[in-house]
Amino acid sequence: MSFLVILIALVANHYWTRDRDVLNDTWFLRAQQYLDSRLHVLPDPLAKSPYLYPFLILALPCLVLAAVLWLVAGVFFGLLSMAVHILVLLALFDRINVNSFTERYLKHWDAGDYEAAFLLLQQRWHQLSLDNCEDPQGVHREFCRFLVASFFERIFAIVFWYLLLGPIGALFYHLCVLYLSRVWRRDDDGDLLLLRLVYILEWVPARLLALTFSLAGDFVVAFGRLKEVVMSVDRSGVSVVYTCAMAAVEVGSRVFIVSDDSTASSKEGPEKVLIEAGEEDAKLVQVKGQQQLKELLGLLNRSQLIWVTALALLTLAGFGM
Repeated sequence: MSFLVILIALVANHYWTRDRDVLNDTWFLRAQQYLDSRLHVLPDPLAKSPYLYPFLILALPCLVLAAVLWLVAGVFFGLLSMAVHILVLLALFDRINVNSFTERYLKHWDAGDYEAAFLLLQQRWHQLSLDNCEDPQGVHREFCRFLVASFFERIFAIVFWYLLLGPIGALFYHLCVLYLSRVWRRDDDGDLLLLRLVYILEWVPARLLALTFSLAGDFVVAFGRLKEVVMSVDRSGVSVVYTCAMAAVEVGSRVFIVSDDSTASSKEGPEKVLIEAGEEDAKLVQVKGQQQLKELLGLLNRSQLIWVTALALLTLAGFGM
């Protein structure tokens, strides 16, 4: 059943063109506020424990989901349970449509309105750093990081833990990532422990996805980068997959500047762009950014197809998925 659930959820997620605001993460913030207002009624030694708050905010939603799954087990020949599994995955997947969001971003990018492009990204990515967006190239790098991080944290890692531990495992991983992005306090022992837990949870899926990028993109360059970072203990899962993803599209996103049509016909490369004198810097930034984003989206789609095919083959081979 797992493969069918994943396939239905991925297809629905791909063709769902509108943002799923009804499935956003505001419920997590409300649960956080509710717990904050109730912890003071507990005994002081318990209320002051640095581990109690993260434990409760991670465990309670998982317990609720476990109760729901227990109640629907076997109802309507298992169809209701399957529906719950699909809804859980859709709720955990990214609520925005990546293709339409990228199109909106590229409209600002092509018009040279980099401030609007930054503000659009800022609305959707809480980890965005102003220090990394001081120029158009910085905005572009952050948008590429956003695409790769969203694909890794909100699709690939969710599916990975769903396959291993079911919907409860997928929900637990998602709650850990959500906690770090919305609540994390650097000086809190419980939060630091959770940071190490997320590092462990992401270690294997990050390397698997990075390897997939090597197969779906430029293998020599991407696999070379993977060998450099595969055993790194200082890199997060997002850092590993982002590094390998950008290496996988590096060759395909090269652009050659030419001055006229006759010169263009003599150059060889993936793409030749006519750029007028005096426009090299601005035009090159726009063209390279647009082409690289298209290459990156193609890489993510091909990687997803590779894993769907692999899961289908494992299912046909009788591995019980």
